[in-house]
Amino acid sequence: MDIGSKVFFPIITMLETIRRKVMVRINDQRKKLTRWTTVICPGILKKLNVYIIESAFCHAICNGDNKFEIKHHDNRFTVQLDMRDCSCRYWQLARLPCLHAIACIYYRTNNLDDYIATSYSVESFKATYAHCLEPVEGMSAWPEDDREPLTAHGYIRMLGKPKIERRREMHEPAKPTKMSRFGTRLRCSKCKLVGHNKSRCGKQNSGTGPSTGGSKPPTTQNQPPSI
Repeated sequence: MDIGSKVFFPIITMLETIRRKVMVRINDQRKKLTRWTTVICPGILKKLNVYIIESAFCHAICNGDNKFEIKHHDNRFTVQLDMRDCSCRYWQLARLPCLHAIACIYYRTNNLDDYIATSYSVESFKATYAHCLEPVEGMSAWPEDDREPLTAHGYIRMLGKPKIERRREMHEPAKPTKMSRFGTRLRCSKCKLVGHNKSRCGKQNSGTGPSTGGSKPPTTQNQPPSI
């Protein structure tokens, strides 16, 4: 049931859309129940069948009580059947026998149903969808209230300058304040030459004509030395 696009609706429209989605889901799940003939839900049995096939590679050694040592390829695990405990911790977390526990269960008995949590049973699934939602007429048929309708408060301007940029996370770099000038070519707005700007144009020209973009000022040839 996808309700991600419904959060942008008005509150009443959003709740009505979710209610109709839940009604459809309950109806679909109740139809599935009529086709199930097992004690455990078919989806859980499909997962267990994968573990049963893999448990063939487990070698179980019993200590004479309800504790077992399991060798699975190059790894070793310990299983305690009466406590529903395995050292791989999958049985404790998922409440579903892992492949090591299945090897121990088949060492003692062939009945896996007694070691599966009751929440995975068809009866628990049926109890989850036992209650149905009642159909509701459209908003036009709803009774009107004589009280004054609720109105939203007006905009309240907070103190200080409003924030424009979003708050960055701790791992995010700070936003650069200036754009890099790497790769750009300067052009003087006075003499229209490349290599300097107008602030340096007078310094390079030394008060003479247009600059030649970093060229040296002209020198006078055949000038007699000063005395």
